[in-house]
Amino acid sequence: MDPTVPSEPSPPRAQPPETSRPVPGEVVPPSQRTLERPPSERYGPADAPPAPTGSLPRALAGAVGPAAIGGGLLVLLASPLAVVEPLVVVALLLGLGTGTGTRLGGGSRVPVRRRRAIAIMAVLAAVVLAEIVVWRLALGEGGVLPFLDYQWLVFGPIAILQPVAAGLAAWATA
Repeated sequence: MDPTVPSEPSPPRAQPPETSRPVPGEVVPPSQRTLERPPSERYGPADAPPAPTGSLPRALAGAVGPAAIGGGLLVLLASPLAVVEPLVVVALLLGLGTGTGTRLGGGSRVPVRRRRAIAIMAVLAAVVLAEIVVWRLALGEGGVLPFLDYQWLVFGPIAILQPVAAGLAAWATA
């Protein structure tokens, strides 16, 4: 090729259609690209209250489920297995589970005061019913003591600590 000879001009390039995607680094005119919503909408105002969650039936269900399970464990440990030492720990876990279930079920729609009342009532009912069932099972095996005498003779101060520990744990977590 001789440098003095002019080269033939190359054929003109075809312009890409306007619907093609831009090349990386190419500036796109703002008229071609608009968002449906401004990005700031995602964040919303800082003082907007969160959407209310939960309901009273869910709070009741969240309280009754763990309370029934905990009451069953108390009966199992106190009567057939005849162990007394872990009953307060089980009652404490019963209160924690019931209070947490009530708080999660009630959410923000059920006031804290009502959630605490629901949790405490469920826990106390579970513990007292468990103690009554254990006493009735002892009567079925030939026991003759009245309820309070049986509780004090067999469980001692643990009979009092169970509802107290469960109630405090439910109050604290509901």
